[in-house]
Amino acid sequence: MGVPRIYLGIFLKKNKSGSTSVQIISKEREKYKVLKTIGSSNNEQEIQKLVFLAKQEIERLNAQPKLFISESDTVIEQVFEALGNASIRTVGPEIIFGKLCDRIGFNEIKEEPFRHLVIVNS
Repeated sequence: MGVPRIYLGIFLKKNKSGSTSVQIISKEREKYKVLKTIGSSNNEQEIQKLVFLAKQEIERLNAQPKLFISESDTVIEQVFEALGNASIRTVGPEIIFGKLCDRIGFNEIKEEPFRHLVIVNS
């Protein structure tokens, strides 16, 4: 038998007033159910906007829920969202090749760009 499949879709319903309602419906076991009415309008552009909002809501409803949500997870996600390429610095080569350069004696050369060029080309 298994888990029943639920399908979400958008339904445009003509009202008696002449306006069109945009609804999110689910279909489970051959039965339809209105989950949410996004809105209604007589204006075609407004109806298109409501359909777009309905698509966004369906995406949100279909998203995989998290089992365990903690405050620290939220903070970590915010930190990673704020990071960009300019925020990330590679420190691995400096740790390995920096010590090697110091042992060879390259640390006597006080030019910072020289040290970086040696480490990058190692």
